[in-house]
Amino acid sequence: MNPRSLDAFVLLRGLVHPRPIALGIPPQSGPLGCDRLLRPDVSGVWKGSIESTDKRGHKWQGPAELTLNQNGDAITGTLVFTHPQAGRVQVPITSGVVSKASLTFSGQNKFPMASVEITFHGSVSGTTLSGTADMTSRSMILGPATETASLSLQKE
Repeated sequence: MNPRSLDAFVLLRGLVHPRPIALGIPPQSGPLGCDRLLRPDVSGVWKGSIESTDKRGHKWQGPAELTLNQNGDAITGTLVFTHPQAGRVQVPITSGVVSKASLTFSGQNKFPMASVEITFHGSVSGTTLSGTADMTSRSMILGPATETASLSLQKE
C-alpha cells in the first residue's frame, strides 16, 4: 500500500473492508521536510565570551559576538572577539553548516601584516551555543601561531 494513503473502511453487508484513499500529498523534502524540524534556527546575534591559552601558556579571555545568517542548513556571518595582543578581531564566516544540534563554520581575515583563520565545531541547545575554535594566525613579525579557544554564547 502507498505510504501516502489512508485506509477507509467500507461497511458492506456487515463486513468491514479496507479501501485505500489517496491523499494527494506530495513528498516533503528540502526546507519543508523532516530535516527542517531537526535543524535549529541559529540566525541572529549571539553574545558571550571566548577563552584560550596562548603558545606561551598565558590564559586569556575576552568578549565575543557571533552574528549568523542561516539559509536552510548553510551558515554565513561574522565572529568578532577581543584578543589580548591583537585587540578587536573580526572574522567573516564564509562557510558553515548546521544540522540537528551541531554547528560548524570557518572563516578568515587578512590584515596588513597578518591573517587569521578560524574553524569552529560546536553544539546548539535552545539559546546556548558552545564549542571550540581552532585559530591559526600568521604574522609577518611573530610568525605563525595556533590556539584552540572555547566559545560560550547566548542568543540575544
